[in-house]
Amino acid sequence: MTNNPQGGQIVPSSTEPEEVCVNGMSFSRRDSQWANSALVVTVAPDDKILESYKEEHGVLAGLEFQREMERRASIFGGGNFTVPVQRMTDFCDGKISSTIPSSSYRLGVKSAPCHEIYPEPITNALRDALTNHFQKQMPGYFHEDGLLHAVETRTSSPLRIARDTDTLLAIGTTNLYPSGEGAGYAGGIVSAAVDGINVAETILDKICGESRPNRMKKSKSVGFSY
Repeated sequence: MTNNPQGGQIVPSSTEPEEVCVNGMSFSRRDSQWANSALVVTVAPDDKILESYKEEHGVLAGLEFQREMERRASIFGGGNFTVPVQRMTDFCDGKISSTIPSSSYRLGVKSAPCHEIYPEPITNALRDALTNHFQKQMPGYFHEDGLLHAVETRTSSPLRIARDTDTLLAIGTTNLYPSGEGAGYAGGIVSAAVDGINVAETILDKICGESRPNRMKKSKSVGFSY
C-alpha cells in the first residue's frame, strides 16, 4: 500500500495487463507537490493466510498470493492500470471515499474500497499502524488528505533462494551468494545493503580468514529472519 500525502511520484510497476502494482520514486529535483511512502505488512511463510495457497501452489504460494492481490487491485481500479485509491481515514473507517485529493500517479486513479483488497489480518495491521503508531510518532501523519494507493506488493521477493546459514552460499552450489531483496533476504534499501555487507564479510572471511583486521561483527539476522 503506497501513501501519497513533497518530492515524490507514484509509478506503475505491473508486469501483466490484468494486474496492478505500484512503487514510489522521486525525480532528481525532488520538487513535486507530493510525497510517497510504502506501508508494508510482513507475510511470513508460516502465516495462516497462506495456508490455502500452499495447498494449491506449494512453494509458489507466496508468488500466487502476491499475484492475487495485484489482480484484485486491477479489478477494483477498473482495468487499464488505473489504481484504486482511498483516503487514509476512510480506509480505517471501512468506507469508500466520496472525494479524493490529487494524485501523482499519471495513469489514473479511482476511489475504491481498498480495505477489502487484502485479507483481514493485513488490513487490521495497516489500520493499527496508521492510528496507533505512525500518528503517535509523527503527529499529523494520519490525515484525511493522505491517499492510499493499492497495491505495493514487491518490497521483497515472494520466493527465497535457500542458502547455508553459516557460509551464506546457495544450497548445492559453489561460489553463489544469494542476497538482498531479489533473493528474498531483505525488504528495503537499508536491509538489502546490510545483507550485502554480511555476504561481503563472509566472502572476505573465506579469502582472508576471520582474524583479518577491521572485521565487522556479524549480526544475528538481517532483513526477514524467517
